[in-house]
Amino acid sequence: MEKNRILDALKDQEITVLIELLATAYDEMNTTQRRAVFGTFAKKIPPSVIDGEALLGDIEVFREESLAGVYYAPFNVNSKNYMDIPEETDEWFERLGDYLEQSRQLSQQGNHPLAIQCFGVLYTLIDTMEDGEEIVFADELGGWMIPVDEKPCLHAYISSLSAISTPEDFTAAVIPLLRRDSYASLANKVYPTAKKVANNAQRKALDAEIARQNIRTTRNW
Repeated sequence: MEKNRILDALKDQEITVLIELLATAYDEMNTTQRRAVFGTFAKKIPPSVIDGEALLGDIEVFREESLAGVYYAPFNVNSKNYMDIPEETDEWFERLGDYLEQSRQLSQQGNHPLAIQCFGVLYTLIDTMEDGEEIVFADELGGWMIPVDEKPCLHAYISSLSAISTPEDFTAAVIPLLRRDSYASLANKVYPTAKKVANNAQRKALDAEIARQNIRTTRNW
């Protein structure tokens, strides 16, 4: 199958034929190949309006599948394959990243109640994965594998919490995010974000709980 011959023939095809071929190629690719071919283009696509109820439904199905082991594909790790990542693991992180970005868009639309629910499910699932539950498999796992920048997602989540939550509910949701960030050398700057977007009552409640649990919020160097 000669590449140049195929490309020359494609130049004369209708757009519907080209789209059909692209769709077939996308379906046949693994996650890494899709990122390589479509990743740069996908980043240029402007965000669309998110249906919050539909997104929450998709995320809840994703949670159920994750906890049921749909994406868990273990293998015997040795010195030759320890860096291998199963396709199921790549797919899980890709979907997780997509859902985080869509939840961020939902927050920007002002749909704070559903954004909070979506983010809540996703970050509980991330905690479960990082705690070592059998959701996905790799020799080393962690939030560093999430293929999107978490900072704007966390900002959106905390902003939505601040917009509609009581000080108690705000604190209960932010504390796990702070604890996770403290384990990751405060890379996502959760505490400065929370301090910036919270109202006075939320800040006081959060600081009191941080002190009670002795959670690290600043670097020691």
